[in-house]
Amino acid sequence: MNFSPLFFISVGLSALYFLMMLYFFVGWLRLKKSAVGEQKHSETPLPFVTIIIPTRNESENIKACLESIFGQNYPKDFFEVIVVDDYSTDPTLRLAKEKNERNLLVLNLQNYLGASGEYVPNKKKAITLGVKNAKGELIITTDGDCRAGENWLRTMVNHYTQNAFKLITGPVMMKPCRWPVEIFQQLDVMNLVGIAGATIRNGLPTMCNGANLMYSKEVFHEVEGFKGNQDVPTGDDVFLMHKINAMYPGSIGFVKNFEACVFTKPENSFSDFVAQRVRWVSKSSRFSDWRVSFILIFAYFVNLFTIVDAIAVLQPVEMSWLPLAVIGGTKLLSDLLFNIPVTIFFRKIILLLLFPVIDVLHVVYVVVIGVLSLTGKYRWKDRLIK
Repeated sequence: MNFSPLFFISVGLSALYFLMMLYFFVGWLRLKKSAVGEQKHSETPLPFVTIIIPTRNESENIKACLESIFGQNYPKDFFEVIVVDDYSTDPTLRLAKEKNERNLLVLNLQNYLGASGEYVPNKKKAITLGVKNAKGELIITTDGDCRAGENWLRTMVNHYTQNAFKLITGPVMMKPCRWPVEIFQQLDVMNLVGIAGATIRNGLPTMCNGANLMYSKEVFHEVEGFKGNQDVPTGDDVFLMHKINAMYPGSIGFVKNFEACVFTKPENSFSDFVAQRVRWVSKSSRFSDWRVSFILIFAYFVNLFTIVDAIAVLQPVEMSWLPLAVIGGTKLLSDLLFNIPVTIFFRKIILLLLFPVIDVLHVVYVVVIGVLSLTGKYRWKDRLIK
């Protein structure tokens, strides 16, 4: 029996992919569960925390976001909230100002940037302005479309203060999810969070999420904030994490506790979903650590060759199905292995019943999003980003 070159390529890629997913699997299992941190008997005083919410056009979500934050199981005298509005064209700014809380500061970015900032993404500038006005020694960022459970802030603060980390990131989950495109997003985000936690535990931070990110104001200034990537429309979270890790190796932590989870809504339309993912991927070419870029590129080529193998099945060649069986089967089993403990953590293991279908769709999704991200163009929050 003669095996085609495609078969040997598929075997090689499959073996490497299995090892990569095993690396993620072991990293996730090595993560210890973080404590909620009631601190009833602790002599260490609670730190003052500034929660920064850069927001644009979130009139449907900002009230619920602020209500969840001011309902935290954390003394109100020990935290403040700074909302920085990025030229919203809806009532977001007004609704945020209507929230009657003494430790709430609402800033209008237009008052600082003028008319010139209206047509460009300003999230990094919004966060920088928030840090400049922050009273807290600790900074935590989230988004205007997010909600948090009552123990979110306490759990994040406890994990930060009980360890020698310079930056920590926590879990993010999409809900509610009822329709197929929403369920796909939910499992995809859980998978990304799992990889983030696993690689952080393994000492190679690849990704994090600005919707649940904590660091000290001091270290933000030490790495000069977003200097060096200010021109990149996105990446306020990942680039900052990489800069801090470069200055303080091994100083990045992940909070493995569901109480620390932040909940955000999935994109309702397919076009918004695609635009969001293109926005996420578009920053990857600017990563400073080649190992992170290698992981992303390798994963992309595995998905690409899965499609190539699927097309090759149509050829009238003996055993043409074998390369697809090797790479497709290995990918499905490897992904499933990793997602079992991740979905258990997020209390969504029932989604694994749909996993074979979702994993097949994920192959196409990765390849298509990868191609679209090369254009560098997408529409987000009523702005055309180039």
